[in-house]
Amino acid sequence: MKLNDAQMILLELFQARSSMTDAELSSLRDVIVKHLSQELDTVIGRAMKERGITAEDIERDTAAINENRTEYLKKIKMRSK
Repeated sequence: MKLNDAQMILLELFQARSSMTDAELSSLRDVIVKHLSQELDTVIGRAMKERGITAEDIERDTAAINENRTEYLKKIKMRSK
């Protein structure tokens, strides 16, 4: 398996370090997860804007799904035809 550019950069950055404490590893993981979460928020926000979807739409659909999954799935299938 070939490493991607991000993986290579991370390996290069930490190549000189002989070890990291559990706290340091946890902190590093938190920073990476926060970064990826922010990227995902940006992508989702852009997609919602392009499609005209609001947070209220998502809340309404979530409530409908939770209320009656079978009916909601039928509704989706009918829309896709």
